[in-house]
Amino acid sequence: MIEFSESIFLGVTFFYLGMVIIYDYFMNNKFNYKDRFIDLSLFLSFIFIISQTLFPIELDANFDGFEVYNLIPFRVPINIYLNYDFSYFIHQVFGNIVLFIPFGFFIFLKNSNVRKSILIIFLLTLSIEFIQGFIPYRFCEIDDLWLNTLGGYIGILIAKIINKGHIKALN
Repeated sequence: MIEFSESIFLGVTFFYLGMVIIYDYFMNNKFNYKDRFIDLSLFLSFIFIISQTLFPIELDANFDGFEVYNLIPFRVPINIYLNYDFSYFIHQVFGNIVLFIPFGFFIFLKNSNVRKSILIIFLLTLSIEFIQGFIPYRFCEIDDLWLNTLGGYIGILIAKIINKGHIKALN
């Protein structure tokens, strides 16, 4: 089994920070703390999404009869609601939404364009779902596409509300 551990998360984070500092130094860029904080937060939310959606990868599992994808909207959430504990339903549905809220928040702060931010969120989700179709014991699911995008959109709305309040406070 291939897992995404905390040490890998920290290693990737410190590697990213080191590369940013080296890049700024050699390019003689002024270090902008606000921009770097947004960049780091966006990067961390991306890495967290990857760690939750693509890992662990079970290499030695039996996959006979395992359905790899679902293209019927609402099929899986309804099935979970009807056949599993309600807490599992909440975990699956709201987990997909909440997972993308920080990414939506920071991608909007990075580019300040709602349409571009939604497109990036949608394309990231589409890429993840496509990749999951090739990973053993991962499930490519149409509902994840709209739930993740909804979560990213909620993050965008939160960023817009905070930005609006911040601008009013400055005036």
